[in-house]
Amino acid sequence: MDAVCHFFRTNYILANCEDVIRKKGFTLNLSHYQMDELPEIIEHCETLMKLFLNQNKLTKVPSSLGNLMRLQVLALDYNKLDEFPDCVCELVRLKFLNVSCNNIIRLPPQLGQLTALETFWCNNTGLRALPVEISNCDRLETLGVRGNCLRKLPEEIGKLSELRWFTAENNDIVEVPKTLGMLQNLVHLNLKNNRLKRLPRMLIVMPKLRFVFLNDNQIDQMPNRADLEQLKYLRLLNLSMNPISIQPEMQELAGHLMNIYVESLDDSHQGPINGNLFNTNSDALPNVQEDQDQDSSSDWANSARTSQLDSSDESTLENTIEDLSVMLPEMSRFVTTF
Repeated sequence: MDAVCHFFRTNYILANCEDVIRKKGFTLNLSHYQMDELPEIIEHCETLMKLFLNQNKLTKVPSSLGNLMRLQVLALDYNKLDEFPDCVCELVRLKFLNVSCNNIIRLPPQLGQLTALETFWCNNTGLRALPVEISNCDRLETLGVRGNCLRKLPEEIGKLSELRWFTAENNDIVEVPKTLGMLQNLVHLNLKNNRLKRLPRMLIVMPKLRFVFLNDNQIDQMPNRADLEQLKYLRLLNLSMNPISIQPEMQELAGHLMNIYVESLDDSHQGPINGNLFNTNSDALPNVQEDQDQDSSSDWANSARTSQLDSSDESTLENTIEDLSVMLPEMSRFVTTF
């Protein structure tokens, strides 16, 4: 029975690939097919702009994947990859890349070649370090590296001037570089459940910051009151489950500064004192996939997980205006020789 299922599944996958080639399709969704390898025919799907390979059993991807030069969206999350595929670094038009929930402990320096990248998820892979070359991906707006083994962040992270959403929760980060303050467009910062000892002072020079999660750290140094008062632009600063959160001075500050959350000593409230704008109990939030930050009480639109992306084929005239822009060089040759 398994052999029969495998036969029909394999043929269905091949039929999908052939359909893309025949119709010059832009989207191919091969997620949830239990594939342990990609069919060779996929290298001929040269018109693809979106490729969904998530939720399979892939241990590697063929180098020929690097030939799909028009790809803008690539989902490889929830597979069995034991290293980052080098060929992915050749896909210089990529805007969205998800490699979460694999066994990728290292990212190659060549990742910096993906200068068009806007969203990069590398959650729950065992990642040990972010390469300094990630600073070359200067169009990044969303970066997720939570649930890994990071001990520090590279100084070069400050060069990601377009970054708006950054989560590195559930790592082993002891301190953050001062260059983090250069992220002037950052709106959401999640460093929950790390090993931070103090409140990062550079937060006071990040005026667009609205949501900061520093709960479940080891912060035992009382921050300067004047610094905290400068953080009035924050909608939420979560300092709960830190040694300082139960100190009387911190409790008093939390009552005075309405955007600070620390747990009440009598456990009589679940959010900032005298505030009901946020429910900081993540168990009460809607059920979302691991790739989305569950502690965000903000409705941050750019945290979309792979399953929320449009995986339908857009190979119709009314939907190809943007797609045509990347095909113009090829089209112009045909027009001039018509």
